Amino acid sequence: MYHLGEVVIRRQKEKLIEIVRKFVNRGQPYIVMNFPSNKDPGHHASWLGLAMVLQEVTGRLPVLTGSTSQSIDEIKSTPGDAPIFICGCTDFGDAQTGRDDIRCRLMWKYPDRTIIQMPQAIHFANESFKEYAKRTIGRHRNFFCMTRDSQSFELAKANFDCDVEAGPDTAFGMEALKPFEADPLRILYVMQPLGEDDADIAKARAIVDGPVTNWVNGPNSLSRMRRSSVVKSALRHGFSRAEMMAQHREDVAARYVDYGVKILSGAQRIITNHLHGHILCLLLNKPHIAVAREGSNLHDFIGCKTGDSPLVEKATNSGELLAAMSRLPYEMGGTWYRSSKPMNLKPNIPAPDLIPQPSIV
Repeated sequence: MYHLGEVVIRRQKEKLIEIVRKFVNRGQPYIVMNFPSNKDPGHHASWLGLAMVLQEVTGRLPVLTGSTSQSIDEIKSTPGDAPIFICGCTDFGDAQTGRDDIRCRLMWKYPDRTIIQMPQAIHFANESFKEYAKRTIGRHRNFFCMTRDSQSFELAKANFDCDVEAGPDTAFGMEALKPFEADPLRILYVMQPLGEDDADIAKARAIVDGPVTNWVNGPNSLSRMRRSSVVKSALRHGFSRAEMMAQHREDVAARYVDYGVKILSGAQRIITNHLHGHILCLLLNKPHIAVAREGSNLHDFIGCKTGDSPLVEKATNSGELLAAMSRLPYEMGGTWYRSSKPMNLKPNIPAPDLIPQPSIV
């Protein structure tokens, strides 16, 4: 079956490789920080995609991996030419971290290191946090900031004295994914609790019924060290502790991604307000609707990065959601259809101009 997200995915992956090659070459040591501390498959998708892109470019595992609460001091023992990549799985300016944000801690601790924030959203909880970040970045002078939506890009350009570039979420480094075998399900809602960017779709849910998951509570067993990770690392790289931990974290991320993929696999259509719900749907070739308020970061990301795939429609309320449902393409017997007509698929898919089709509701 033709993958309706293939063009978008390939474009985003190529951009990620272009970004990474500015900072590392074949065989060069590097560091990856900000491993997800939660069980969100989307955050782990960002880590796994970044790990895969870095290994593709350098041909090696990182010399050190870590999270916000550990491994920062261990950087002192790594080669001086190893740049520090920060995974963009958490927002820059998050209210829960404030001055303890890993980006600021790394800049204060290592003023001579090249530090690259991989694409992420920027949203400061208050003005004092933003001013602190501005001073820290201005003092460091070797910090590179990548953003994944236009709102974050404009904020960074206006406030940060550093190189700022727009880029895709690193989850695209995984490329296309294959769904697992699963019982068919017409509609699945992948929804995080309502926040300031979210739209109320209660009326639509009363009409378009389906199970709801927030998908962020995978089993704790997925994060445990397994013998397979130790063996894999030993066979590839010997018994280096740093490379063994890098392999372990890559394997943990892959397990949580698989957990998310299993949740999505059986659904014919998905409704989500998660950015990574949208991204994993694209990677899985799943028609879906992204629901959020007008001008949200989610819709901004789709508008500038992924909106030319027919797999995604946007909605800001219940009425728009129901209308968008009827515009999604559907697959039958291995063929994609718009209305009752098969889609004329070519190597380069243009911006979507979908013909309304009967709703599956």
